Formats: sequence, C-alpha cells, structure tokens
Amino acid sequence: MDKPIEKKKRPLWQWGLIAVLAIGLAYGAMQLLSDASIRTYRVAAEQVIISEVQYGAFEDLIPIRGTIQPFESVFLDAVIGGSVEEVFVEQGDFVEAGQPLVQLSNTQTRLSAAQADAGTTEQLNFLNNITTNFEYQKLATERQIIDTEFRITTLNRQKNRFERLVDDSLISEEEYEAIIDELIYQEQVLQNLKARQQVENDERSRRLVQIEDQIDMLTENLEISQASFESLLVTAPISGQLTSLDAEIGQSKQTGQRLGQIDEIDRYKIVAQIDEFYVSRVAPDQSATFTLAGREYQARVDIVYPEITAGTFEVDLVFEGLPPANIRRGQTLQMELTLGNPVDSLLLPVGGFIQDTGGNWVFVLDSTGESATRRDIRVGRRNNRYIEVREGLQQGERVITSGYGQMEDVARVQLLQ
Repeated sequence: MDKPIEKKKRPLWQWGLIAVLAIGLAYGAMQLLSDASIRTYRVAAEQVIISEVQYGAFEDLIPIRGTIQPFESVFLDAVIGGSVEEVFVEQGDFVEAGQPLVQLSNTQTRLSAAQADAGTTEQLNFLNNITTNFEYQKLATERQIIDTEFRITTLNRQKNRFERLVDDSLISEEEYEAIIDELIYQEQVLQNLKARQQVENDERSRRLVQIEDQIDMLTENLEISQASFESLLVTAPISGQLTSLDAEIGQSKQTGQRLGQIDEIDRYKIVAQIDEFYVSRVAPDQSATFTLAGREYQARVDIVYPEITAGTFEVDLVFEGLPPANIRRGQTLQMELTLGNPVDSLLLPVGGFIQDTGGNWVFVLDSTGESATRRDIRVGRRNNRYIEVREGLQQGERVITSGYGQMEDVARVQLLQ
C-alpha cells in the first residue's frame, strides 16, 4: 500500500527573500518606466561647465566701454556765407582764443553793412538833435522865468518908492496904478511860465526815455551790422588744437556751413554707451574703474543723457585724480561702473545659460553629480561675473552654467563620465 508523501512548507526566510526580490523588481520597473517618461539629454561631463552657488558680497557692477574725447569741443561754422579769401592756419595747428583762422569775402554783406551804418548813424544824429533842442527849449524857458522874476523884483521896488511919493503928491495916482497893474501882469506871466516849464519838463522826460530806448535799439542794430561784417573773419573761440579744417582759397561757403573743429587738449572726458536696461539705475557721481598700462584709475559719471538711440544711452565720465599719461582722442577703455553698494546674497557665476533661459531656470546637479534636473529660479541683479539668486537655489548646490543649446526642451541632463 502506497504511503502519501507530504509536501514540505517553504521556510519563512525564503518567503521573505522572495518578497524583497519582488519589491526590488517592482521598484526597478517603476524607475525604468519613470525614467522613460522623463525627457533626458545625455552629454559628456567635460563638455559642460559646472558652477557652485556661493554666498558672498554682490558688487553691483556693469561693464562698459568708453571712448576718450576732449572735455570741450567747439565747431567752427560760417555765420555769414561767402568765398574763402585767406586761410591763416592749417589743420592740426594749436591755436589761441581770438586768433584769426579764415577770412571770408561777401560783397553783399559789406554793402549791406555800410548802408546800415549810414542809415543808423543818420537816425542817431536826428535823435541827438531832438535831445539838444529839448535842452535849448529848457534853457529858453528858464531864461524867460529869470527875466520875469527880475522884472517883478524891479516893479516891487518902484511900487515901494511910488507909495511914498503918491502920499506926498509927487506922482500921480495914474502912474502908481500903472506900476501896480504891470506888477500883477508880470506875476501872472511868471505863473504861466512855471506851469509851461512843468509841462515841458514832463514831456521832455517822457520823450527822453523814448529817445534813449530808440538810441539803444539803433546802437544794438549798428553793433549787429558791424558784427555780421566782422563775422566774415572766422576766429578761434577757445584755445586748443584745430583737429579739422575744411577751407580752401576760392571755395564758396554757405551760411551755417561747418568749417572745422577745435578741441581742448588739456582736459579729456570719457564718453560711454550703456544698454537701455540700466537707464533708470545710472546717475551722476557714480564711480567707475579701469586698468591701463597695469595701473588702476578712477572716473566719475558727470552727465547722463536720457535720450535712447539704437538701444543705448550716452554718459560722460570725468577722471578722478590724475588721468593716465599719453592718452589719445578716440582711445577706448574697458571699464566697470558701480551702480550700488555691495550686498551679501547668493551668487551664481554668469554663464551661457543666461542667454538661453533669461535666468528663469537652470539645471541643478543631484548629490551624485551624475545627472541634473531642471529647476525654476528667480534672479535679481547681475554684473559681469555673478548673477544674484533670490529664490530656487541653496548655497553649495551645483549648477550647469554653460550654454544649454539642445538641452532647452529636456527635463534632465545625464552626465556621461
């Protein structure tokens, strides 16, 4: 008779091992499925630049390129057009203020100036004659008053004598009354003369003010006429170097046409073009530094021109302290302009990723350093070395800072060793 064989039960440890293997296989399968669902870009580790997030002082600097220019430049224009009669200097000469440079000739201007001089002189003489006649009239009235007052004084004396004589019946009543009548008449004449004198004085004062204004206007017109004639001789308005001159004998120049330029050679300034992104942050008195011939120099923003052209605006900077020796007009300088005081914050080195992402996201490496995942961040100010990180990164984390190129549309970067 057959004896049934009982099947032995598996030990518990075998069931535990099977469970662990099953869980491991399931986790691996899930990871494979998860990895398959994430778009991954594989690249050799040596082909990317990896930078570490640091905590330190952020210096609010921007790089700018400046050009050496004369501190003051003056353009020479033909105030009155004409033909070039004589040239006294050559381009490149050093000239003094007031030195003759070019003589222009204009027959019509000469004739007009002569006619204006004659007409103005005639009007001035006429007004001067009016002023002189006023003085004569004033003196004549004063003379009449003097004569009348003298006559009244004489009549008063006669009246006093006749009063005694008429009492003694030495003269007639008629003679005495004649003296009284004439005295009254002369007193009335005196009152009339003084009233007329007051009217004449008021009128003369009013007219003299008008005449003075007319004389000033005519004198100014005469000076303008003379100046227009004298402007045919072009002189140097400042001392400096005649860096350009466009004038040849016999050449015709129109009114307002450019003849040349004089540059001040003792002082220079720096003219820089800055991106319009910084127009609200650049202000006078901000400092800038540059290195030339192994030495560091300081400059200061003097004027900010708010007009934006082709995406940039212009600033003028002046040297602080002694400027570099042997600088030349048109020489370029690489400078760093300080926009604000240093502030402690998280810093990420600037790299090509800025152009690809605008600083809105980066690839952050994991703890193994074998892969990097995409992460959104928020950045603040930037200079030529660092960008200020405000959110999304921690100190010590490592970030791919080279250009992203074909990595822009992936969520993970796998670094191949």
